[in-house]
Amino acid sequence: MEKEVIKCNLCNDTGWVFKNGGVVKCECQYNLNSYQVSNSLNIPRKYHHATLENFIDFGLPARKLILEKVKEYIYSDEMDEGKGFFFYGNNGVGKTHLAVGILKELYNLKGITGMFYDTRILLYDLKATFEGNSSTRELLDAVIKAPILVLDDLGSERLSDWAKDILHYIIISRYNDKLPVIITSNISLEKEENKDIDQDVESKFGKGIASRLMEMCYPIYVVGEDFRKTSIQKDLRRL
Repeated sequence: MEKEVIKCNLCNDTGWVFKNGGVVKCECQYNLNSYQVSNSLNIPRKYHHATLENFIDFGLPARKLILEKVKEYIYSDEMDEGKGFFFYGNNGVGKTHLAVGILKELYNLKGITGMFYDTRILLYDLKATFEGNSSTRELLDAVIKAPILVLDDLGSERLSDWAKDILHYIIISRYNDKLPVIITSNISLEKEENKDIDQDVESKFGKGIASRLMEMCYPIYVVGEDFRKTSIQKDLRRL
């Protein structure tokens, strides 16, 4: 068998080095291209381009305030206390873009390797694991222990009792360990009268998940038009 060549002698390709009594990201990691960074964070190819810098505010003050809050969070210590975000709103307004942008900023600035997962895909993968296609708990452990976890598109589907139990288990585990979660959703974190969102977490998942997420996350309503729809309309006009 051919011996594998080590590319970085500082970290032996682990990505981390000991310094001043702690562990920091190795210099070689700053040379990763955006594609490699996205893959390491499990970000889907569709969102490899997404950053906070190219998040479009459309000149709307509310969207500018969201960016300010997000950047303030990144430079704060709130993540250490298990605080995250619950981005909610209509389709195509940039909720996933924001979540991906935060993951990338935390990686680039602080060396924090988070994890992105579409909620439906995560539940499907976990179900396959529990049904015997894998005998390990590696996936569930990775999701529970990731320094920061993005659960994308929570609440967009009808969930079985098993799925609710798994999500409850993930959220309780992270809540107890003060590990933050960033959630994107088309439903609100709590009932609201003044927004065009007709479902909330409690009615969809129960009080257990709702109460913990209210403590763990800043609820942020993302305003704007459906960017996907307007992009298609622009393409049709060009034709």
